[in-house]
Amino acid sequence: MTSHGRNALMALLLAATAWPASAGAAEGQQQPVQADATIRSQTQLDEYLRRHAATGEPTPLDAFSAGARERFLSDLVWGSKGLGGFNQGDLAEELDDDQIHAVLGLFGSDVAAYAPRSRAAVIGINRTGLTGISDLERRYTRFYLDANRASAHGNDAARNDTVAARFDALFPEARQPATLHALADHDLRLLWRAASQAAGSAPRPDLAETALSVFEVTERRGIIDRQDVLKLRGILLAGRRFEQARRFTAAHPEAGLTTLPAFDDPLTNKAPAATVWRMNADGSRLTRTAIDLEPAQVLVTAGCHFSADAAEDITADPVLGPVFARHAHWLVSTPGVESIDAVRDWNRRFPEAPAEMIHDRGEWSVLPTWSMPEFHVVRGGKVIETVKGWPRSPASNRRPLIDALHRAGLLDQPSAEPTPL
Repeated sequence: MTSHGRNALMALLLAATAWPASAGAAEGQQQPVQADATIRSQTQLDEYLRRHAATGEPTPLDAFSAGARERFLSDLVWGSKGLGGFNQGDLAEELDDDQIHAVLGLFGSDVAAYAPRSRAAVIGINRTGLTGISDLERRYTRFYLDANRASAHGNDAARNDTVAARFDALFPEARQPATLHALADHDLRLLWRAASQAAGSAPRPDLAETALSVFEVTERRGIIDRQDVLKLRGILLAGRRFEQARRFTAAHPEAGLTTLPAFDDPLTNKAPAATVWRMNADGSRLTRTAIDLEPAQVLVTAGCHFSADAAEDITADPVLGPVFARHAHWLVSTPGVESIDAVRDWNRRFPEAPAEMIHDRGEWSVLPTWSMPEFHVVRGGKVIETVKGWPRSPASNRRPLIDALHRAGLLDQPSAEPTPL
């Protein structure tokens, strides 16, 4: 559900299997490896790269520009059975659909099933004349890797501060109009990716302004697509520039963006510590509402398909369903970071477990991280117990969650056991 699909590493938890022999590759490129040559480890990948470097034989990886190839290979995540994660950004931006499938086919058909749709033709950057890696692209790769490392460590506030600080340090030209206009298309595109990631991570007004400036130059060059328009609207929303986001939507009818709801904020600056945006039944209005964290309750950090699994199971559960209907808040990230359209869809699907969009991440310091889904039992403004995850298996977290609710006084009869899900 979440929109921060973001430029972070995709943890897919795949099991690598054979790439079908009949699958095609882009013209002029080597066909994907057969079942006995599927790459299942870093050692096998290193050997594959050495062999092709020594023989000069083509490989699907040749379709990347030099910098994109370096980034793609540098942050592959390996599991016990093969490739467990990869970055989709450079794949989608630089390669066509056949080339994407050929690259991922090196690692098995299960990996290829997660191929992103190509954006290259719509963005329309001609990379045939690129030689080597530019200075800006070197800096972009450092920024990209630093942002990934920040995402893996520390709490959300520390991560956001790190991403913003690295952008400030690495891209001074982003705030220099003359230099910005002089950039080649390839470098300008990378700068937009960095600026949008920084502004999406930390809703600082100066970062939003910088992202808007870079977007406008990129748009004039004609090297954007609908996803970029949606990204900038999200940045404006995350900065609570609601009317500016509405005007931006109207100025880009070709993007086909959905209509924004009305934003009703009766609290203004008088709000207590923790507030959310609650959506009305038809999704046309969001109203800012305070949440009292003193009584015992459950805060669910949601926003992924595992969260949807949890909502589906819990609302149908005769023990958990009534407790959650009375005492739980299904929290998702702020408007712009979380997709408003996704919240509309969620609420239509789970009217008894509506998603509430937090107003400001800083108001929710009681939840230093936003892993999804997690069930935080709160009392007196503090988390007293957390149940992590919702595996759909016999060893699910249903029993631990029932026990936690009982200890918090939210469930009187924890022994009530319906037919297992």
